[in-house]
Amino acid sequence: MASVKTEMKPVRAIEGTSAVNKSIPSQSLLNQTLRLLSSVRFGIVMLVVLLLCCMVGMLIMQQNVAGFQQYYNRLTPAQRSLYSSLGLFDIYHAWYFTGLLAITALNIILSSMERFPAAWQYIRNPKLVASTKFINAQNFSVKTDFRATPAQLAERVSSVWRQQGLRPRVSSQEGSTTVFAQRNVWNRMGAYLVHLALLMIFVGGFLTGSYGTGGVIDITPGESANSFHRFDTAAGEHLGSTSLPFIVDCTDLRQELIRPEGGLDVMNTIDWLSFIRIKDGDREVAGLVHLNSPFDYRGYRFFQSSFQPQGYARQITVTFKMPDGQLRDFTIERNGSVDVEGQGRVSFAGFYPDFTFEGGAAETASGDYNNPVAELEVTPSGGKPRREFAFNAEMLTHSPQVQPALRGDSVSQSNNRILLKSFEKVALSHTLTVQYDPGRTPVYAGFILLVLSLCGVFFFSHQRSWAVIESTGNGSRIYIGGNTNRNRPAFEARFNSLVQATIGGRDQQ
Repeated sequence: MASVKTEMKPVRAIEGTSAVNKSIPSQSLLNQTLRLLSSVRFGIVMLVVLLLCCMVGMLIMQQNVAGFQQYYNRLTPAQRSLYSSLGLFDIYHAWYFTGLLAITALNIILSSMERFPAAWQYIRNPKLVASTKFINAQNFSVKTDFRATPAQLAERVSSVWRQQGLRPRVSSQEGSTTVFAQRNVWNRMGAYLVHLALLMIFVGGFLTGSYGTGGVIDITPGESANSFHRFDTAAGEHLGSTSLPFIVDCTDLRQELIRPEGGLDVMNTIDWLSFIRIKDGDREVAGLVHLNSPFDYRGYRFFQSSFQPQGYARQITVTFKMPDGQLRDFTIERNGSVDVEGQGRVSFAGFYPDFTFEGGAAETASGDYNNPVAELEVTPSGGKPRREFAFNAEMLTHSPQVQPALRGDSVSQSNNRILLKSFEKVALSHTLTVQYDPGRTPVYAGFILLVLSLCGVFFFSHQRSWAVIESTGNGSRIYIGGNTNRNRPAFEARFNSLVQATIGGRDQQ
């Protein structure tokens, strides 16, 4: 029977085709600094410090967050002074936070440059030829004798290893044959993918801190804007306007209400929808901004922020008396118009949620829908435009404001009363938050790469196996060894399975 010996030993040999001579490090300040900056321990310390700064940024409300002014007012004078002097209200833009990012990034680059060549050798120059001494130095090793010749045994090992899902490579040297196979060699690059992901996150954070900006923009249907307003949240001061590299047109506003008969308050609203059109040179892009669904264009992100509480109408339905005496309904969009037989061109000119007529001018007493009235501009064919009001049936009967409005000098008389039948409620305007964040894409890509690379590092390992075959005169002796760069218990079970499939069965003695 064959004798099989299994040994578990720590690695005692360093792979490589030539010995590495390490000279005594220089004690110069420059070399000491470079050794420190490339130290893994130093990098871990820097990451911990950065993490602590980020935790401070979460525990202390930052000045660009909604509700900061109320938070700031609740602090004691000593807290305000301390936090302001340390830059804790805007820690991600503080000089020391940027410095920490730069030093940590430099540590990652230097440590990667120092260790990458050795890791790359596993991919570029795998150890295809081994010796029995090398096999005995591996984490796991086995030896046994076979009757077959070295060539036959090498063929058998290759066949069995292929069945195990490996890709064996056979190399011969004087007096021995080596069968080599490995899996997950890319795992050696996992640490450097983690480094790359961290650098992407740091670069994104630097771009955001240095070039990012934000503010608010008020949009009203039919109007355009090419800039947004910036504010100092802490002081409540207007910092000026920042130009946009394109024009934002507001095409429509909508407000989905829970109860259509209710008001525009937040508790009665399901969603706010702002329809915009971006004009960027010869290019036009339509966009929709609504609750929890921002719109992105060229690095600028538009969020729903607030709305002007004064009521308005997105569209109205008015009733006209036609020349034949019949009543007919017409729906007119905000800033739109329709042709009405016997009247001419009728345009939506304005809307008053709480109509009042004083001093010869129409006004709204409040933003609530107490006495809704629509203002129309009627332009007869070939005639001059005149202003008309569309009242609802109740106001025509009971409201004291109707007759003064109809008699006012600024209101032209019409032979037909116009009835406001219904309307769709909406705010007069919406306010969008504009955020320019050039570092957002590299940060998101960095976090995705970080998660994937960490999964690759911890859930996989680089596993290598060698079989060195030597002739014994009347047969062959095989030495099987293997190692892994992590998770040795899992590799031990796989190695034992590989050995059993290789040396078990026929041709043993």
